[in-house]
Amino acid sequence: MDVEGLLRHKALIPIKLVAGHSGKNNEICSVTMMDAPDIIPYLHADEFIITTAYHLKNNLPYFKELIVEMAKIQCTGIGIKKNRFLYDIPAEILALADELGVPFIELPEHLSLGQINLIVTEMILHSEASMLNYAMDVHRQFTDLIFKGQDVVRLVKYLSSLLDRDVQLISQFLRPIHLSQQYIKALAVIQHSMKEGFIYPISTNNAWSFSLLEDRTSYSFYPIDINSEKHFLLMVKGFIGEKDLKTRLTIEQAINVLSFAILQEKALQQQKRNLRNQQFYDLIENSHLAPTIAKAKAEELGIPYQQSYFCIAGRLRNQISTHPYQLHSLLDQIHKFCEESLQTTRIPIYIFTMKNELFFLYEAQDTTADYKLFIAELFRELYVSIVQHFNVEMSFGVSNMLPNFADIQRGIKESQSAVMLIGTQAELISFYKKKEINELLQMIPENDLMNYQQMMFKPFALLPLDEQTMLLETLYVYLESHCQISETAKRLFVHRNTVIYRLEKCSTLLKKDLKDPEVTIQLRLALRIRNHLMLEQEM
Repeated sequence: MDVEGLLRHKALIPIKLVAGHSGKNNEICSVTMMDAPDIIPYLHADEFIITTAYHLKNNLPYFKELIVEMAKIQCTGIGIKKNRFLYDIPAEILALADELGVPFIELPEHLSLGQINLIVTEMILHSEASMLNYAMDVHRQFTDLIFKGQDVVRLVKYLSSLLDRDVQLISQFLRPIHLSQQYIKALAVIQHSMKEGFIYPISTNNAWSFSLLEDRTSYSFYPIDINSEKHFLLMVKGFIGEKDLKTRLTIEQAINVLSFAILQEKALQQQKRNLRNQQFYDLIENSHLAPTIAKAKAEELGIPYQQSYFCIAGRLRNQISTHPYQLHSLLDQIHKFCEESLQTTRIPIYIFTMKNELFFLYEAQDTTADYKLFIAELFRELYVSIVQHFNVEMSFGVSNMLPNFADIQRGIKESQSAVMLIGTQAELISFYKKKEINELLQMIPENDLMNYQQMMFKPFALLPLDEQTMLLETLYVYLESHCQISETAKRLFVHRNTVIYRLEKCSTLLKKDLKDPEVTIQLRLALRIRNHLMLEQEM
């Protein structure tokens, strides 16, 4: 209830607003009778003061102070019953009330302050009850829509009709869940300013507003918490003030129902995503991928079979020390983020998670075109966004063009091989290049290869697996870096003294001089065999 509603109440006629007209929309949440001269310390926001002015009639300085403090605290206004102790309200007081926007009301003389207090209190309670009933009705309307099987899109559209405002559902990555052109510009501005270092309260529980300087269009954002990892935002066109209770109540009730609907919808999407990932994994694990099987699997996954593709492997660059479940959860979040980020690309891209890697199938619609530039630019932008949202880095390895989906296994191997060879920080994307040695290795029986590399690295077998892996990786990068200590350190993101220490340990275990050309050839071959066998096992 506001001052304007108070002035319209029939039981209070003749009630009169004599000053502070600019505050006639002030909300009244409580009413207090002034029965003592020291009321200022006990004032509250949205409080309406009623008085006979007994303590004010001969104290103009205190009267002024009271009006000033009421304005500071954002009291609703003051009502005075004239002709009891105060016959004429000083012009200075009325001018001050006008200046500060504090409503100054003459109360009806035929009613006591107690009666006025009772009437105003009943009005407040009636207003609160009406708002509560309204909120319950809105909640019921949205709940009914859920029971009728309406999806999140319909719920958002219904909210838009109730508010008579444009409303859009936004993901935690500030992308429209269902594309709406009118919001793209505003979101692009926000995302650009975030890249420049500006921080928005996106992940908080509080609503926030944003305005475009160009056309002064305002947008209000309301968080929708789903769980500790997921949240969404309602983006409502226009500024919504704190006193716009009806609008805020409508949004609040809509959010309560939307959170359930979104959770339900996202759970279904996650189930579908897990199924697709498993289907993709089963496909890759099939050692005898006949064309007929490949074609059937492509149909299951909704992927054109005869289409040419590039396969891109995405692997986390940082050495993340975390529980496997947390790593899987992180990759899942990045997977969903990539889906959102790439859904507007002109060329279809299919995304899968397999073990600790992401795989992207990029349609090569024009087999004569040079896609390297397009792929490199696209995944560099994706890299920047991943760093911004997840604070982790990801490298990408790109296969050669695959004639059709039947060559997907080769594409996986090539993309994995390419991403494994990425070195310095500047190298975010690596394109596969055929290595003759790998072709030769494929002609040698696997048992012979296994025996050779086991013989070469037998001294490492007694070490803990983590240390064994670390030393062999260091040795591999060292040899592939033409035995350059500094380059090896750069590629491994460690200090050169750490590289020296690891190499000395390798030399001690092997009882070989790592500077001997014959030794380096043997070790390079053994390491190539080891990587080749690891890729074969992963497949």
